[in-house]
Amino acid sequence: MATTAIIAGLSGCSVYPAQKQPTLMQTTSAEQVDRIFWQDVEQGKSAQANALLAPNAIWRVNGQVVARAQIVPWLQSLGIHGVRVSDVAVTPAVNDMNLVYTVQIQAEKVVAVPAGAGCAGRPQTLSALAVWQQPQPRGNEAKDEKATHTAGGYLLTVHDLTTSGNDGCR
Repeated sequence: MATTAIIAGLSGCSVYPAQKQPTLMQTTSAEQVDRIFWQDVEQGKSAQANALLAPNAIWRVNGQVVARAQIVPWLQSLGIHGVRVSDVAVTPAVNDMNLVYTVQIQAEKVVAVPAGAGCAGRPQTLSALAVWQQPQPRGNEAKDEKATHTAGGYLLTVHDLTTSGNDGCR
């Protein structure tokens, strides 16, 4: 019996299954909700990504504001096919969770660099600030329950992307 376990361990077999990413229904972490948002964007799940945006969401890219109604269509227009989030720092602020992180985006179009920089199709590294807010109870039990379970209890209210080093191109 012990020999079998040693052989299995040496042969690279795993006793535990691969860990799966939690879903919105399984997480209460703003960081995880942010990662799920980017995963939805990468996979072209526009309805799911849009559901994570607060009605008054503000999105800014290198100082240019993207209107709430245009956030998801703008993201879709970029042709994003790869996203990697790293170096996440989370700071709680009452009902908000502020995330500062680095996001590397692989897209067909330039995300946030000066025109003509030649980054299309190449990884673009950006600094991100995201504010995720827990919706406050409205006294309507059905709406409160839906808001809590739709986005892991968080909605994206503010997102700011800026280029980082080398105009963001890698």
